[in-house]
Amino acid sequence: MQKEMNNALPMHLAIILDGNRRWAKDNSKSVNEGHQAGIENLKTITKVVKELGIKYLTVYAFSIDNLKRSRLEVDYLFNAARHEFDELSKKTDMENNIRIIGEKNNLPADLVKIIDQVNSRPWIDDAFTLLIAFNYRSDYEIASACKKAIQNKEEIKPEVISKYLYTYPAPPVDLLIRTSGEQRLSGFLLYQMSYAELYFSDVYWPEFDEGELQKALQSYQMRQRRLGE
Repeated sequence: MQKEMNNALPMHLAIILDGNRRWAKDNSKSVNEGHQAGIENLKTITKVVKELGIKYLTVYAFSIDNLKRSRLEVDYLFNAARHEFDELSKKTDMENNIRIIGEKNNLPADLVKIIDQVNSRPWIDDAFTLLIAFNYRSDYEIASACKKAIQNKEEIKPEVISKYLYTYPAPPVDLLIRTSGEQRLSGFLLYQMSYAELYFSDVYWPEFDEGELQKALQSYQMRQRRLGE
């Protein structure tokens, strides 16, 4: 796949992982099986993205608004997060940067502890970086950045806000992909996506494979990015 691509790949790719529940329904599976299929696909696509040389990948795994779902579903997602994040915290290869970004004050204490363990891993300059937005919403992130600037007695201006965003030091998003046919941003990285190219796929996330990713990247490469010019 890499040989088929030119140099115009995004530096920062963002993906809204949408469609797990609808995929499960269409395939006569449980909602939980749909979410597990989505988790496994994220692992696969992350490897492909890294192999391509894309430096930053930020994924929308769980929105603050998802807390409105049934207690059973939220509990399953929290338990899945505990397991997956704990596995990440135990990795010793130290080849990648992994950060879990989002709000923590309304999460169970044990889950917060695991997230903190993942985020305590040393930062490696120039390494591939995976950012997992969990219990996230952009307006909370922007408010947090402004609060930190005020606490540090800094003027509220774009370059100051940028350095206090959860995604820092990642650059602005170049390409956003949303799966499952929905065409909205749902409060994801709104500050970071001022000039991002948008790509909407009709494919549910568990079925969004390497070929579908290639379609999105080829679409990106065909666009002329003006960036306000």
